[in-house]
Amino acid sequence: MASPSRNRIGEILVKARVIDELQLRSAMATLDQWGGRLSRVVADLGLATEDTITEAICQGLGMQRVQLGNISRDAGALSRVDMTLAEQKAVFPVSLKDNGKTLVLAMADPTDLSTLDQVAARSRARVVPMVAGEREIEHAILRHYRGQEPVVSTRFSPSRNQSSDTQATVDEQEDEFKVVDMSGKTVVKRIADIVPPESPATAPAPRAPERPAPPVAAQGSSAADILDEILAGGPSTAPEWTDEDLQRLQTLQQNQEKSSKILRALLELLLEKGKLQQRELAARMRL
Repeated sequence: MASPSRNRIGEILVKARVIDELQLRSAMATLDQWGGRLSRVVADLGLATEDTITEAICQGLGMQRVQLGNISRDAGALSRVDMTLAEQKAVFPVSLKDNGKTLVLAMADPTDLSTLDQVAARSRARVVPMVAGEREIEHAILRHYRGQEPVVSTRFSPSRNQSSDTQATVDEQEDEFKVVDMSGKTVVKRIADIVPPESPATAPAPRAPERPAPPVAAQGSSAADILDEILAGGPSTAPEWTDEDLQRLQTLQQNQEKSSKILRALLELLLEKGKLQQRELAARMRL
């Protein structure tokens, strides 16, 4: 059963029309498999930006947002919450008030009451929660606890100012996927090679000479069998593939896209936490 905190954040995002019910179920399934917080999963899946999610949480809970990139280091507040707890719970101590009796705490999920109680007990102060994005909190922890500047990855986020030619190249790459044949050779294929685009309605073309129909894939063929046939014979004509075969290929592509998003999120997380350098990643990818 989902925790009340997860349910509350999900309700807020759906009510604010940041995501729909289907996207919420998809995010919850990913959350159950990989863990984390719902707001971060929604952002990592590309369903909404962290800024949009954070604003929706503020509006839904009637709470104030804090911009952690503009705050000054408060050594007293940092001493009340240890770094391990801050990293585990996605919280950041912003400042102390009332002669140390009140702690202003930035939280990615302010509905997490158990974390509020835990911080209050350890800091021995009344905790006033405010809302901040989880990545923003991670950057603040790196900057104020570890004394490191966070690495902002732009590898997987194309610039808004990129040219139309560059965007077209990105779109073409998204239509491609890699498959491995039985000999272990990796081959790049495009969806257009498998499912020919529909041609616009035109006058009937001259009738071509009749020839034997190509063999149709067996009804029980697996996705791997279908891919082997593609690699062996090149682009095929429409009558050669059944609707069931095309559905299998589409499912295979969707699974690969999901794996790609998960890998993308892991790489960004490693870069942000300083566990991996961009030059090391670039060197690996050139191998």
